[in-house]
Amino acid sequence: MSYCGQCGTRLPHDEDARFCPKCGVPIANPEASRTTQPSPTLEGQIQSHELVNRVETQPRWTAKLALLCYLAIVGGTFAGSLFADLVLLVMRIDMLDPPFPIYLLAAPINQVIFFAVTLSFARYKGAGLKELGLKKANVKVLTVASLAALPLVALPLPVYILQEMIFGPDPLAQLVAEAATPRNSLQLVALVAISLALVGPCEELAFRGFIQKGFENSLGKRKGLLIASGLFALSHGLNTLYPVLPVFVGALCLGYAWQRTDGNTTVSALIHGVYDSIIFAAAYILSP
Repeated sequence: MSYCGQCGTRLPHDEDARFCPKCGVPIANPEASRTTQPSPTLEGQIQSHELVNRVETQPRWTAKLALLCYLAIVGGTFAGSLFADLVLLVMRIDMLDPPFPIYLLAAPINQVIFFAVTLSFARYKGAGLKELGLKKANVKVLTVASLAALPLVALPLPVYILQEMIFGPDPLAQLVAEAATPRNSLQLVALVAISLALVGPCEELAFRGFIQKGFENSLGKRKGLLIASGLFALSHGLNTLYPVLPVFVGALCLGYAWQRTDGNTTVSALIHGVYDSIIFAAAYILSP
């Protein structure tokens, strides 16, 4: 059992945890401290000191702030939905039978809210897009990321099928799906553009770049991945709970890909955007 030397908080046993969950002070690795090491040279001491200084000055946040960011995003999503409904009301559009997918209007509004909330919390900790994982990726990595979206589409399908076998079809879930189904090819192109340019980047900056990173800083990579994926799934169940389990499966894959690429949110954002684009294309093709 160990405690934080700064605030006295009991530290988690997870060896992946890097910061105190309360005050954010870096956690020393007790195993490393017991390992016998040769005496460092003066140059090595200077380099080690510079490395420690860089680590300590890097913006960091914990699970508490990550959870607050999530709650702010959920609240902003409700506000965005109300605003979209108000716009439809002013335009005198029948929300039960609109001439275009309501998602075309609601998605940009909600993604702007996602981005604004996430960036506000990041700025509060002195972080920017770079610290949220927005990095350059070469063509090979981006190609692999795009192709990775293909199997990702198939992974949640067994969960959807099992849910319908046990509980039967959900009328509300069908209405939500219809609200995002394009009626013509122009609408499909618009939805694909929104997915790649807005939905993928904004949601990944929020849920992987800030929320998952915060939970990983406090609780370690495994717990951080599970909690962030669960929160991501719950955020997709505000209208109906049917998508929660399938989305959780997809979120685990996105979070794992983010971890494997050393927190490269550009990669997970591309996978996310391509995944959504495939779903919209399939819905358009299969719609009567």
